[in-house]
Amino acid sequence: MPEPKKTLKKVYENDGQDRLLPRVSLAIFNRPRLAAIVWLCLTVFGIVSYTTLLQREGFPSVNIPFSLVSGTYLVNDPARVDREVAKPISDIILQDKRVKTVQTQSRSVFYTAVIQYNEGVDAAKAGKELEAKVKAANVLPKPATIEAQAPKFGFSERGDDGVISVYAKSPGVSEEQLTAEGKRVADYIASHHFVSIESVSIINPFVSGTNPTTGQNVLTQTKFDRYGERKNGETSFYDSVAVGYMQKKGTDVIDLDAKVRQALDAYNNEHKDGMFTAVLSASYAPDIKDQINELQQALLEGLLAVLVIGSIIIAVRASIITVLSMLTVLSITLGVLYAVGYSLNTITLFALILCLGLIVDDTIIMVEAIDAQRRRRNDPRETVAVATRKVSRAMVAATSTAILSFAPLLFVGGILGGFIRAIPVTVITSLGVSLFVALFFIPLFARYLLLGKKQMGASNVHEPAAGIEAKIAAFIAGPMLWARNAKKRLFGVGIVAVLIGFGFIVAAGFLFQKVTFNIFPPSKDTNGMLVQMAFDPGTTIDRAEIVADRANAVLGDSLGENFKAASYFESASAQQATLYVYLTSYKDRDISSPQLVDDAKQAFRGFQGAKVTVSQLDVGPPASNFNVRIESDNRTAALHLAGDIKTFLADRKLTRLSGEKATVVDASVSDPALFTRDDGKMYVEVSASFDGTDTTTLVGLAQDAVKKEFTAEKVRSYGLPASALNFDLGQEQENQDSFKTLAIAFPVLLLAIYFLLAIQFRSLAQPLLIFMAIPFSLFGITLGLYLTDNAFSFFALLGFFALLGLSIKNTILLTDYANQLRRTGSSAIDAVVGALEERFRPLVATSLTAVVSLLPLSITSPFWQGLTTVLIGGLLSSTFLVITVFPYYYLGAEFIRLRVSRTACLSWLIFSIGASVAIVKAGLNPALIPAAVIALAVCIALIARLRRKR
Repeated sequence: MPEPKKTLKKVYENDGQDRLLPRVSLAIFNRPRLAAIVWLCLTVFGIVSYTTLLQREGFPSVNIPFSLVSGTYLVNDPARVDREVAKPISDIILQDKRVKTVQTQSRSVFYTAVIQYNEGVDAAKAGKELEAKVKAANVLPKPATIEAQAPKFGFSERGDDGVISVYAKSPGVSEEQLTAEGKRVADYIASHHFVSIESVSIINPFVSGTNPTTGQNVLTQTKFDRYGERKNGETSFYDSVAVGYMQKKGTDVIDLDAKVRQALDAYNNEHKDGMFTAVLSASYAPDIKDQINELQQALLEGLLAVLVIGSIIIAVRASIITVLSMLTVLSITLGVLYAVGYSLNTITLFALILCLGLIVDDTIIMVEAIDAQRRRRNDPRETVAVATRKVSRAMVAATSTAILSFAPLLFVGGILGGFIRAIPVTVITSLGVSLFVALFFIPLFARYLLLGKKQMGASNVHEPAAGIEAKIAAFIAGPMLWARNAKKRLFGVGIVAVLIGFGFIVAAGFLFQKVTFNIFPPSKDTNGMLVQMAFDPGTTIDRAEIVADRANAVLGDSLGENFKAASYFESASAQQATLYVYLTSYKDRDISSPQLVDDAKQAFRGFQGAKVTVSQLDVGPPASNFNVRIESDNRTAALHLAGDIKTFLADRKLTRLSGEKATVVDASVSDPALFTRDDGKMYVEVSASFDGTDTTTLVGLAQDAVKKEFTAEKVRSYGLPASALNFDLGQEQENQDSFKTLAIAFPVLLLAIYFLLAIQFRSLAQPLLIFMAIPFSLFGITLGLYLTDNAFSFFALLGFFALLGLSIKNTILLTDYANQLRRTGSSAIDAVVGALEERFRPLVATSLTAVVSLLPLSITSPFWQGLTTVLIGGLLSSTFLVITVFPYYYLGAEFIRLRVSRTACLSWLIFSIGASVAIVKAGLNPALIPAAVIALAVCIALIARLRRKR
């Protein structure tokens, strides 16, 4: 035993900067029973958390800073409702400092007011306080009613977590009979005393109030519903009412879904001879089940890819350790999510699938390092110590960089920020856990699977791929070795390499102009559609039902066997209706949802009685319309201007930056019978949409076109002030604001990563060298998005943040090992050649494994295609350039480091940042930034050389 200790002492003395982590890893390696118990406890807790403890729900609960105030005033006069109810309510609410904006809509007998609060305000509490404040002010007519509610995301307008459709088996049933049956179903569900249901009630299609003219109580139908389903090759729609239920916080959606369905089956059996049937028409459970199945399938395919690629590139036993380590990372991450109070929902499942491509890095790097050392040594303890010492610094730097890459997402505000916060929390947790597992548990696994007496030493290790990998690395390093003793050759080879890298970056800038930009683009395929109807002015509720029934028939014929079910969820009124359509799964049909949407649009051409808009039902926020507002109390002038803007926008061609054109479609003016206000100011609105999916880009182009045509002088010619013309981008504006937050955070992120790497590498120049991995990845990103017809979107941005850590990891690996060799006295060329030969295998293995594991998900799931395209394309591009071109950049950096002072380097850094900002502000091609940075470096190097000659 004493001899190994002496050997280990020499190992530590080789590099005094890397002692702590090897000692800790070795301490755990020497206590296998204790380490195994800790691993078993953490892993089992994670598995139990996934299978039992973690609650399943649709979306995470977030505070939505909105209140909805609504009520009735049965005067049959929208102008009077606006003047006597909506305007006074708006004036009182705007006096509250917590309120950001108030928008009101007034119709003939009812009104709504949407209140948006400043971030952090408790909307439910504030809404009730404002309701009390309005009542106390005594400004409303006595017959008018008022009620404030805090909206939540759900299937109905009131935010139900599930909806039961109660429909009549045959026509001729009155709305009163349907309503009575709906109440009976609600009572039946309530009588089962589901612990997880907070409330269940019918979404009443009737409102009651006092007629101010007669003083009598009036019951008025304001809503209607239909339920459609496909059975025996036929699509049928039935008269129905909706019963909604709210679940308690922490409810397991899948479990509740099963119990509600069982209760409804029992109810239908008890009333099988009656006129009605009740079905659960809306629930998050089916989607959650699909997402869990997709996660498990992606995990299985990813682990299989790791096993196959690892077996080919490294070794079979090493790949088994990698798979075991990835499972451990995911299990512990799930346990941490449960411990901090998260649920298994759409967002956390999204993050877990994203983690699959990230956690493979640390595990493969550590496994490969141990595998490489076992070929050279016969002592397991020495093998672990040397392997950990060689890669621990690079792993800590790479993982810290990846964690920092996702940190900006923690600070995104608004509703979007609340929804996505689980993504950075989950990813950051998994990255931290992966580093922990790699350093402390992988040596434990290796002790039993890789470091036995018969698996160590050159004579016992036979890896055919190692020879091939060595030849490829030697081929790549060949030009450097050929030019090592000739300065002109080396300079020429270096210039060629720099130009190759620069050429890829310029090509990325060119391709970027051809990639569309849309924060939340529609999916390539989805399982839902929305059919929105705006009924003709003056339509009664009875007439609206007739028009809706005709629309349902048109839709059923258009979709045919692709139709699954549909309902309005009691959202249909005399003015508008939204039909939520569920399609058969895209895995079971040959035609995509965009094509089905196009077919439905064609079917509704010339439809009478309503303006019909058909769109996809996507996971993200729905695409916002382009809205132009004319704010004025002079409705005649406002409507005149609105009509001219509508005429101007109708079929207007918009030219994108790439030169491609899009058309404005469905331009319309708001219903003259609808009185609307924004912060007390009355307005008329023009709405339009586009025939393209890059909404973010097209909204900006349309806005510029309207501003150019309707100048301040032209607006004044209508008898309106120039300030009357405004724009409302709705959800699109909030999405853009959140996106801008990330854009602002990105430079701060790079600065934080720079300082982190500067501390880790004790250098001001090398972090900038390591950053070259980012522009190297851009060509693959832009080419992938362009070839797959995907927009640069929020999901693509998430992929880019993930790619930051993955791509920078490659340059960190090479730079760190080259530095180790430099400290032993190797020349710059010998150091970078040695780093390429030593790190070639883990670098290629991690990148190739991540790419192969993501490919099935990219091909089979339209939802994931944008994100996986960024990761796959970026990794391929970055990895190729890092192993072929980056070594020459390292040599150039070493040349500059030895000949240029730190003062000159700082000057170059400051001027480079200034030049980059100037290029962006001037609106020039971002591809010019690397050229400017390189040019400044050459200039500073020449100045330094001239000074030395003097």
